[in-house]
Amino acid sequence: MRNIQETYQKNGWVGPLPVFSRDEISHYHELALDLEERLDFMKSDYRCKSNVLFSWVDEMSRHPALISYVEQLIGPNFHCWDVLFWIKRPGDGKKVSFHQDATYWNFNNKEKAVSAWIAFNDVTEEQGPVEYVDGSHVLQQKEHLDIKCGTNLLMRGQTVDSAIAKTSSSAIEAGSVLLHHPYVIHGSQPNRSVKPRVACGMIFASTECEPVMKNKPESTVMIHGQDHFGHMRHDSRPGSDWEKNLKNWKQAYDDQHENYYALSEMNSRRS
Repeated sequence: MRNIQETYQKNGWVGPLPVFSRDEISHYHELALDLEERLDFMKSDYRCKSNVLFSWVDEMSRHPALISYVEQLIGPNFHCWDVLFWIKRPGDGKKVSFHQDATYWNFNNKEKAVSAWIAFNDVTEEQGPVEYVDGSHVLQQKEHLDIKCGTNLLMRGQTVDSAIAKTSSSAIEAGSVLLHHPYVIHGSQPNRSVKPRVACGMIFASTECEPVMKNKPESTVMIHGQDHFGHMRHDSRPGSDWEKNLKNWKQAYDDQHENYYALSEMNSRRS
């Protein structure tokens, strides 16, 4: 436990750490690629908050090893606030600009949240793994610019407005996770291999975290422990009824994004 915590506090990230077996992650890999082929997943809204829509994504978020790692970093009472898929097709030129995850999170106590980046396949340097600016989390929140372009996988093209120092990255085996701090600066380069790079990011937050913008109820899926605060609405776990799952997901997605745009507008007026 101490090594994980110490490395995380020193560098702002830790990993790769093993979670899923080869058979488990191979199964999830097939499901993710199926969505990409059938639904053009990365261009759909379904890639966001997908743990409310797809039972297998919710299942992934509850793996005992993953829960154990998260608990060591943010305590025993936490929920999964969001899930985002990151699929880079071979030669598509897609990248992720250097940014801090916390920039547009609609809750306070952000240090009580952590991002879990899960690799569905073996990610080599050629595939554009996550790159971190070691120790940058101690800088707290930095200014960002919205630089939209067709090759950036970030919705707003948010890019940290400061010079990027030397970065650290590492190949990561399928089924492993990288855990990173809300304020650590990170990004990734395009996939220059001949295979898709499939990954997802899960944002786990302590139940202590309270929404800032409350135009709509901010919602989440409870994962572990107890919610003694009730700051967020608890979304239902997805079941076998697709129409019901879709209705629940649409409500969660729409509410989160209304708050997101309102928060972004408020931050823009302040800057």
